[in-house]
Amino acid sequence: MDYKMVAVCLTAALLSGFIHGSLGMGFGMLAMAITTMFIPYNNAAAIVSVALMVLCCQMTLSLRKYIRWREILLPCAALVIGKILGIMLMMKLQSAWLRLGLGVFLILYSAGQLLKIKAMQIRGSTLQGVLFCGLGGFFGGVFNVSGPAVSIYSQARYGGDPKTYAANMNAIFLPSTFVALAMHASYGNFSSASIAGSIAMVIGVIAATALGVSVLKKINAENMRRLSYLFIMIMGFIICISG
Repeated sequence: MDYKMVAVCLTAALLSGFIHGSLGMGFGMLAMAITTMFIPYNNAAAIVSVALMVLCCQMTLSLRKYIRWREILLPCAALVIGKILGIMLMMKLQSAWLRLGLGVFLILYSAGQLLKIKAMQIRGSTLQGVLFCGLGGFFGGVFNVSGPAVSIYSQARYGGDPKTYAANMNAIFLPSTFVALAMHASYGNFSSASIAGSIAMVIGVIAATALGVSVLKKINAENMRRLSYLFIMIMGFIICISG
């Protein structure tokens, strides 16, 4: 067993799982930022996809009474399509310019929301849900960073209640996590060592997410809004710096 990989995956899961449980997003970005420092990119993406599937199942189950099932069907479909296209691109090209563009957009949009610039606000319409979730799926496929784009739509649509926001956003993620896992398996991105890493990450994420959800249930809507956009801005800076 590769104990270094297990330790890295467990550490990434504990930190990222708690953040995701508390804010409803962020696992993929943080987990990828940590694991790719020690593990080849494609293997790290496969390992994170396993934990993300478990995490979204856990969040969706925990907050299922807040989910608006009919409203999320089209955003779910858009996310799945975007994820498929993104993973296909990831296997051929990892574009630094694409990543930089995503980072700059996240910084500018989050700053606009925190400053409450009306020209940069969206209403959370179904069309906007399809657009932002489709983009989220695409960037999630390439970089495992679906959360920020989906969060922009979810905050506009469900931002009045932190539990409704987190529940619907994770339910939107859920189908795409199964698709991503299947694609990574078909591309051969799982090695024997990465299977051990996946198990460690799943164990860590279950424990950390449960703790994070207990924090989520105590956060009010305005604090959730501020924390979400602040976190998206930080993620944007990380994406830009990491290239």
